[in-house]
Amino acid sequence: MMKILTAATFALATVSIAFAGAAEAREGRVKARGSNGVVAAGAGPNGGAYGRAAGCTGTETGGAACASGGAVKGPNGGLAGRASTTTVNPDGSAKRQGGFAAQSAAGDSVVSSGTTTRNADGTVNASRSTDAQRADGATYQGQTTYDSTTGVTRTTTCTDPNGVVVPCPR
Repeated sequence: MMKILTAATFALATVSIAFAGAAEAREGRVKARGSNGVVAAGAGPNGGAYGRAAGCTGTETGGAACASGGAVKGPNGGLAGRASTTTVNPDGSAKRQGGFAAQSAAGDSVVSSGTTTRNADGTVNASRSTDAQRADGATYQGQTTYDSTTGVTRTTTCTDPNGVVVPCPR
């Protein structure tokens, strides 16, 4: 389901960006609401645009599944998108997956994704991975995991613009 949602978010971003390009001198908003969700998109007079969608539905097992996503294009060329899915089961277990990506007009970028799982017994496991890169080539890679029985583990690696490993800032 995450692959489908990610593809849908990128499609939504493309529509938003195309909408902004087609409405350069105009601004406007579009909203639609259905029994299981909502979608909205808009464009401003300076070239910025956004699109978002969210919805929930029942599952065959009596639980619920929700998904949401959105994308934005700033008037100066920055782009960002996010997507998430959440599933809750009748036994109390649940899973959430989500991620985002952004790029500034100057070329700085970040991509992050994570998953959190709550088991029927109440134990929780979570992980998040984040990669960032400055326009000059310096990078940050971070991985954080959480287990409700053992705690948090975090690892990071940073490089300078020449690819040399350096201490990560706190």
